[in-house]
Amino acid sequence: MNLKQLHLPSMRCLRAFEAAARLSSFTEAAKALHTSQSSISRHISDLEKALGGQLFIREKQRVRLSDRGEHLFRSVSHGLDSIRSGVRVVADWKSPSRVTIACTHAVSHLLLMPVYEALNKAMGETGQIRIMSYEYETVETAPDSQIDIVFEYGEQALESAGRVRVLPEAVRPICSPDFASQHKDILTGPVSAWQALPLLSMATPNRGWATWDDWFRHRGVDQQIATNIDFENYVYLLEAAADGRGIALGARGLVERYQASKRLIPLDETYFETDRALYAVLTERGENSLPARHCLKQLANLL
Repeated sequence: MNLKQLHLPSMRCLRAFEAAARLSSFTEAAKALHTSQSSISRHISDLEKALGGQLFIREKQRVRLSDRGEHLFRSVSHGLDSIRSGVRVVADWKSPSRVTIACTHAVSHLLLMPVYEALNKAMGETGQIRIMSYEYETVETAPDSQIDIVFEYGEQALESAGRVRVLPEAVRPICSPDFASQHKDILTGPVSAWQALPLLSMATPNRGWATWDDWFRHRGVDQQIATNIDFENYVYLLEAAADGRGIALGARGLVERYQASKRLIPLDETYFETDRALYAVLTERGENSLPARHCLKQLANLL
């Protein structure tokens, strides 16, 4: 396929695909989008023809994603979330009481959403929270004139009135129970042998978080790792680990729900603590906003 000639599919096709993938059903997708099942099927068929391969495996009552469908779903769902976030921000462009928090999908899904209701309640009449997601690659350009608070990694000594530490970094290896059982002989042996197993990593440019190289050096192993499987999003990385595709570095404060449900289990009793942390930081707009300054204090209390 000539990538220069590849046009983006229509929004109708992408919405039909996202709904069908999320609900595992063309019929349920049709209900969610207030259209017909035949329309959903047509959009999916057009998308598969355009992309040159099968996105779904059709079964009697349900459908499930193929490998290429899984990859596309991750990108499309994140893209649609970003579009929704942007639309909400623009719709409330001139609202002085809105506090817009810009963060990655992982921070939004794993850190903020569990406390979202409590944060809005703590804000009271001071203001209402709006969350906008962006990719790490755009972190330098993402903060526009309507963003009040951003999240970034940094050394733990860099705390100030407009910059609060919300999550000191601490990581340990985690995997699915089935993966641990299948590779018990290796996982109960020397840590150096773990490098032969699939190690799940972030593909995006590192912004300061701990890597497998850091963890292995902490355990006294200084060898080249050649078995990384890269992901562009930490949520997708954890989902892959939960599906038994390899070992992930689980960050304390982000993986508790996975561990509580037993989808992921720790492979080390203790966390490897670094000198870095995730911070919530006021932008120039946020520094001049009473609701934003109040929100930053509440984030420090809740996280």
